[in-house]
Amino acid sequence: MWTFGYNRKRLMNKRQAYLHALAAIEKAARGSHLHRLAFAPGRYLWGMLHSKLLYPVNGRSRRQQAPLFFGGVMEVLLPAGLDIYLLSAKSHDSEIRLARFMALHLAKGMNMLDVGAHFGFFSRLGAALMEEEGRVLAVEAASSTYEVLQRNIAGQPGIEGIRAAASDAEGTATFYEFPALYSEYNTLEKGQFEDAAWKKDIHPKVTKVPAYRMDTLMEEQGLLAHFIKIDVEGAEAQVVAGLSNWFSSPNARWLAMEFLAAARHNESHRRANAHLAEHGWQPFSIQADGSLEPCPDIEAYLKNKGLDSDNIVFQPEGRPN
Repeated sequence: MWTFGYNRKRLMNKRQAYLHALAAIEKAARGSHLHRLAFAPGRYLWGMLHSKLLYPVNGRSRRQQAPLFFGGVMEVLLPAGLDIYLLSAKSHDSEIRLARFMALHLAKGMNMLDVGAHFGFFSRLGAALMEEEGRVLAVEAASSTYEVLQRNIAGQPGIEGIRAAASDAEGTATFYEFPALYSEYNTLEKGQFEDAAWKKDIHPKVTKVPAYRMDTLMEEQGLLAHFIKIDVEGAEAQVVAGLSNWFSSPNARWLAMEFLAAARHNESHRRANAHLAEHGWQPFSIQADGSLEPCPDIEAYLKNKGLDSDNIVFQPEGRPN
């Protein structure tokens, strides 16, 4: 009994420490350049030098070690991972709220599927929260990004990386990879960015990658996720369609998905939402404190908040928050 009480107290203390760190990061992210300089002077000066002067001249990414707010370090490719390098976390408001949600809800021994893991920030956070008893499967399709992901999960207990595209059928997929600065836009659906200002004169590298239904991949890996995070830049509908078995599994608790506003080519997000609704899964917005609030009309929510995107959490109907 004493051991159980000690472990529970230790876990609560760790979560509080994470939430406290996120509050400091949020303050710096919302503050001025002076606030960010004060948060990490050396990293700020070097990060700005590289992103504002060196990269625009030579176009070369730089591998850099970034400390993480929950402990340890991870590699990023500047300038793509500049926020992690400067602030020890993904620092967009939606990402800070997602990190808070994870800190409040993920527990020791749970499992996570990270679809579109990029450099592995959320995979590493999930592993830290679920500890050695939990498992994380980090799925990333881009070759250069996957190389960084592999280095970031090497030696991390419970995390396994898979280079693959998440889809609604097994086979081979055509994948489009952009230069490092825009690597978070790597996608199966490049047409969505044709009108984007940043896309002008940028031609993605075309690669072929294995494609899997995530139901199949989890079965092959012997992992039944409690939490799935999806960030796949236009392939949301295919990913969700490949999770039909998972929706009714006993472990299935939460699915977090980046959802775009109507003006940003969100057809795939709409189809994913409809598919989730067919399985009895309902959408929730993540509040500032990491709690969930029902969000029956996602596009109206984004419009009212003045957001062009946000992380929306889905969970089975009737499940308490």
